[in-house]
Amino acid sequence: MLSDYQRFVGSPLDMLTAREHEVFRLLAEGKTAKDIAAGLDISVYTVDAHRNRLFRKLGLRSSAELVRFAIRQGG
Repeated sequence: MLSDYQRFVGSPLDMLTAREHEVFRLLAEGKTAKDIAAGLDISVYTVDAHRNRLFRKLGLRSSAELVRFAIRQGG
């Protein structure tokens, strides 16, 4: 079902919610979960939950993969 959905979306980033996209951008900039939590006024646990969901949605396993993915996507 996920692969069917991905065919209709232009970019894998389109599968992310607005908050997941924001967390993605901040992680790609090298921000820590603590920094992101403080900046977005959410808990570190919420940042971790967003990170885990976006890793799953994008098929990533590490922060290094996230940065490489962000560079390939041009943002």
